[in-house]
Amino acid sequence: MVAGQRLREARKKANLTQEELANIIGVKAAEVSQYESNKRTPRWPTFNKLLDALHITADEVLGREITVHDDDDYEVRLAKEDLQILSQIKANPKLYKVLLSDPERNVQVINNNLKQVLPEIDD
Repeated sequence: MVAGQRLREARKKANLTQEELANIIGVKAAEVSQYESNKRTPRWPTFNKLLDALHITADEVLGREITVHDDDDYEVRLAKEDLQILSQIKANPKLYKVLLSDPERNVQVINNNLKQVLPEIDD
């Protein structure tokens, strides 16, 4: 999911129309539409107003909602979608083992054959 979709979801969760949000942050409704469709990026002051109006953080909009720590104080930020993908890979032991054996090579093999497995995928 991209930032625009996250903004749209947050706006809908806040029960606001594009026009209502535009009035709150001081822009035209067409600009909100462009933000949500990733055709335009808000300037910093407008972005901050968006965050305040929608009661969300920049990390949430950028997809960095999950922070994972290990024992060595190593921190990784992941989007919820990324964590879902990793969880599904982990839930499939054969796939996990294959990817773990040579991640770079095996992801490349999967990528090269993706069109055969999922013909609806566009290049």
